[in-house]
Amino acid sequence: MKTKVFAAFVIAGAVAFSACNKKVDEKTMADLNQFTTDWTAMGEKESSWSQQLVETTQHAKEFATKQNEMMNNMSTSKDENMKSKMQEMTKTANDNVASLESIVTEWNTFKTTWDENTTAYTEWQSKVTKGEVTSEEVEKGLADWRTKMTEAQQKMDSWNTAYMTTKETCDKNMAESNEMSKSMTTPSTPVKK
Repeated sequence: MKTKVFAAFVIAGAVAFSACNKKVDEKTMADLNQFTTDWTAMGEKESSWSQQLVETTQHAKEFATKQNEMMNNMSTSKDENMKSKMQEMTKTANDNVASLESIVTEWNTFKTTWDENTTAYTEWQSKVTKGEVTSEEVEKGLADWRTKMTEAQQKMDSWNTAYMTTKETCDKNMAESNEMSKSMTTPSTPVKK
């Protein structure tokens, strides 16, 4: 009788232990590890991209300030063609700054959410690793995290497209302004007689 009671306790203990320590199958763990690598890589890529965004935005602001100053200095110029071109370039410079600042604002909001999600994911992954989550729960959780990452990637792609278009316009406008500045400051060569 004592042996049967002892065996019952051992079985009950094993069941309780296995319920607390849910073993996740190898395939699911491999999927989890791959997803963790992908999530981390995306975070690093976003961080690098945001640095470029901030640098480009700062450069665009500095250029727009100079364009505005040049425009103000030309206000008394009699060369209407040059004034018109300068107005167009100044408007483009200011529009580029507004576009980049809009992306920066959206990015900053997104970054807060991304950081919160990264913290939540790390906590969830830790529970999985400790065996506190079943394989079925892991699969469902991974599907949810993949959706979040896909949505984040779509936002990043959209912002990157807008960023690249604006950067191209900035670079072109800066080059044109540089050429205009050269033509305005280059002294005319005297005609030889």
